Amino acid sequence: MTTQYRNRLRFLAAVTLLGAGTAACADGSSATGLGTPRLAVATDTIPGTGSLSELQQRRATWVARGIDDYRVELSISCFCGSDIIRPVLVEVRRGVVVKVWDLETAKPVTTLTPYPTITGLFDRAIAERSRGGFVSVTYSGGLGLPVRLEVGTLANDAGVLYLLGSLTRL
Repeated sequence: MTTQYRNRLRFLAAVTLLGAGTAACADGSSATGLGTPRLAVATDTIPGTGSLSELQQRRATWVARGIDDYRVELSISCFCGSDIIRPVLVEVRRGVVVKVWDLETAKPVTTLTPYPTITGLFDRAIAERSRGGFVSVTYSGGLGLPVRLEVGTLANDAGVLYLLGSLTRL
């Protein structure tokens, strides 16, 4: 077992124990969370089935809310061996990722392409399910956005786990 693999397993265990499959939502400009090593978490979650119809319905509900400008904390876990596994704050304007900051260092991230919007997360999950792949999801109780989304099978080194924290509308 490699050190990187052990570290990822420890990270996943810690996130699970912290209840990181949850999210908080704020309307307005509260503290950004920059300079903190982990996601802000809440406790109101709803387990999903990960079915194609559920994902499509939840995506439609999210899009109908019209929240196109927001910041959301995001952590990506995968066996991809890069800096994208560091928790970040993603800023979305008009439905497009425009800025990303490392949550711990508060430094801007220069490559934005690995970081999806919430709609993009739904799209990835829907595409995976459409191919017959594995999707596991937990939603926030308030907005119904995915706060824990596994697309593919992380345990087989063939998936990605997305954890979303605090969402702030801009």
